[in-house]
Amino acid sequence: MDTSSEQLAIAIGKALGAGDGTSYDAMALCQTGNHVERYAISVNPRAFTWSATRLIDMSTQTFDHRTLTIQTDGVDEPYSLTIERIPFSFPESVKLAFPLALPIWGRPMDEYHPVSCEVNGPDTTLLLRHRQDATIFGSFTFDSESGIAKALITPTSFLKLERKPGRNDGGYDFGFVAGSGDPDLQNRLRPAENTDH
Repeated sequence: MDTSSEQLAIAIGKALGAGDGTSYDAMALCQTGNHVERYAISVNPRAFTWSATRLIDMSTQTFDHRTLTIQTDGVDEPYSLTIERIPFSFPESVKLAFPLALPIWGRPMDEYHPVSCEVNGPDTTLLLRHRQDATIFGSFTFDSESGIAKALITPTSFLKLERKPGRNDGGYDFGFVAGSGDPDLQNRLRPAENTDH
């Protein structure tokens, strides 16, 4: 474990970057105690959009960034989110795709804070210490090169994200080209796939 402040700061910066911002599909495993849920998720971190389908019953939650609402099977939840509540209100199934949604960065409302890091092959793991009880630890693992989260383990929960191969069957995903804040640009560029308009 590297406990140097410099290496820890570099690792935290990489983890908070959450990758290159391109959209991807993944399988998410969420466990609390003995309760395990599996989800097929699709996320676009740069556009701040996601969908999560629970595999046991095929119910789907999505986030509408225009109205700031979470929908379940197309029906709005009974409340709209405010900017301050996003992404803290995102479900466990997509939290690894949005690292700031995780309660591990030492902020006043977080349960954990990073104390050291370790690089193992292609992965970096942050060792996390509980804020209230210094004898409780967890870990957060991400891909060292891309910064994309892989797992969060604490004594009470386990989150795992397994990214699927690219959407273009091994081709290149140039989603980052969309640029500065026009989430509808992709729809205008691909009118045949656009069913919203």
